[in-house]
Amino acid sequence: MAGRVNQILKSPLFVGGCVTAVITLAGTIYVFLGSRPNPSKASQLSVQSASNTTIAAMNGCLTIVNDPQPPLNVRAAPSDRFNTIVGTLQDGETVTVIGRQRGWLQVDAPISGWVDQSLTKTICDKAEQAEFIKAAAMKAKGGERILADAIEDYQSGDLSSAIKLLKTVPEDSPVYAQAQVALNTMPTQWKRARNLYSNAQVALKENRSADVLKLVNEIPDIRYWREKFTPLVKQAIYEQKNGAAVPHQPK
Repeated sequence: MAGRVNQILKSPLFVGGCVTAVITLAGTIYVFLGSRPNPSKASQLSVQSASNTTIAAMNGCLTIVNDPQPPLNVRAAPSDRFNTIVGTLQDGETVTVIGRQRGWLQVDAPISGWVDQSLTKTICDKAEQAEFIKAAAMKAKGGERILADAIEDYQSGDLSSAIKLLKTVPEDSPVYAQAQVALNTMPTQWKRARNLYSNAQVALKENRSADVLKLVNEIPDIRYWREKFTPLVKQAIYEQKNGAAVPHQPK
């Protein structure tokens, strides 16, 4: 029996079969191991990808929303073929880019998702960044808000700022006509109020308190100048009560 076994083990057919089996097994193991991802290599590629997508941020560059028809849609996937909107962004908002794919940017702030790269602008110059964001913010406000801000500046005493704001109201805004009227009337009313204030100061120095009280009724409705008139009026009233000046009485 042992001799028969030895004969089989030494036969060329058996040896050839064993060699074939070993080669097949080795090939299967090689293919299996080769098909598995190499953690070290994958990690290296990941780091390289992250470096590519964050290099702009490291250089001080900003990626800013620049959509001619805001708001910009943020999508769950890099495609606009399906209704995958997860949020929106206004012009001038900055986004943190963590990836790119076929004309799309993957962002994780202020909203996580994908945005159309053509509707963004990457700026590295600090001054240009500030100017672009300011202009976008003004645009996002709309004409109504710009007009309201201009009126507030005007009432607060900053005529120059009010004029600059009024000039930025878009022509297609429903308040564009109002802004144009304000551009024409604000400087005129401002000049009138300033002259009346100067006349009231002179009248008070000349003890003509009654004239001060008359002038106050002519002051345009500008909060800044009315507040400046208040001390003059109080002084004029005080002088009248104390006989410092006697108003002219018609006969």
